[in-house]
Amino acid sequence: MSDPDHDVVVIGGGQAGLAVAYYLRRAGLDFVVLDAEERPGGAWRHTWDSLRLFSPAGYSSLPGWPMPPSRTKGFPTRDEVVDYLSRYELRYGFAIERPCEIEAVERDGERLRLRLKDQRSLTARAVVSATGTWGAPYVPDYADRELFRGILNRAGFAGG
Repeated sequence: MSDPDHDVVVIGGGQAGLAVAYYLRRAGLDFVVLDAEERPGGAWRHTWDSLRLFSPAGYSSLPGWPMPPSRTKGFPTRDEVVDYLSRYELRYGFAIERPCEIEAVERDGERLRLRLKDQRSLTARAVVSATGTWGAPYVPDYADRELFRGILNRAGFAGG
């Protein structure tokens, strides 16, 4: 059997995937990050503009490089987080392939085979799933769910 394409394939290029990539690099392993998004920033690119981190930048840094404090008062904004994640990728020059969707991960002897949506396949000794929940969120089923339009706030606007 031939050697695998990589020691490790990381599926997902958001915060978790980037943190794993940092430590894989430090360990001297050959790896690639496969991300379904077209650009850096993970799920943060899909959130509403007013979203902020729930903690100060100092507690939200990825390994090896502190997140700069917010330019505004309070916790970092959505755009600041996307900018930080983008610059983090560039800083470390990780091998990230995007957009790239994985259809299956299967055992292939002593290695794992990843079948990609574009008909290619890759092999690896190990696979890390760092996809988060953005692509397939859990939405509980309850009666008349489709009728719910949100709760009116004090200003009379619907919110979720």
